[in-house]
Amino acid sequence: MLATIHRTLDTLVLAVTMPLTLVMLGCVVWQVVARYALGVSTSATDEIARFTFIWVSLLGATYVLGKRGHIAITGLVDMLPARPRGGVEIAIAILVVAFAVAVLGVGGWLLVNKALTLGQVTPALQVPMWTVYSVIPVSGVLTLVYAVIATLEALRGQPERGTVSLD
Repeated sequence: MLATIHRTLDTLVLAVTMPLTLVMLGCVVWQVVARYALGVSTSATDEIARFTFIWVSLLGATYVLGKRGHIAITGLVDMLPARPRGGVEIAIAILVVAFAVAVLGVGGWLLVNKALTLGQVTPALQVPMWTVYSVIPVSGVLTLVYAVIATLEALRGQPERGTVSLD
């Protein structure tokens, strides 16, 4: 069941992240063509590219966490015997959970709520800023879920994935 939840979550994150990446790419290409070939600048595509970059970065970070593919210095941990190594992995997962809850979850929700209360909108598109900021608590929840899954897998003795693929 844990593997099914993990695969489903991966699929959902990729289903959002991949189209946003294509939109971002399209906006950046259009900006280059518009600026250098047509001599015009478009603020709307600049804003879209910036905001999709934020979403892709945060959602992509959660996906990579789920694959256990983040950059890590593992020299000391690799020298440990299996049992202490598992303890260190669990301690790291607890720190990730604390960050996900405190910074991304609570802090992100406070930012979304503040933008909603103030009625902030983006300059070019007039999109409510809370929609842009909403990815922060969403990525916090996803990070929390992925960290719990990683902890449960570590407790079961399942090996680390360590590779990032778009399977």
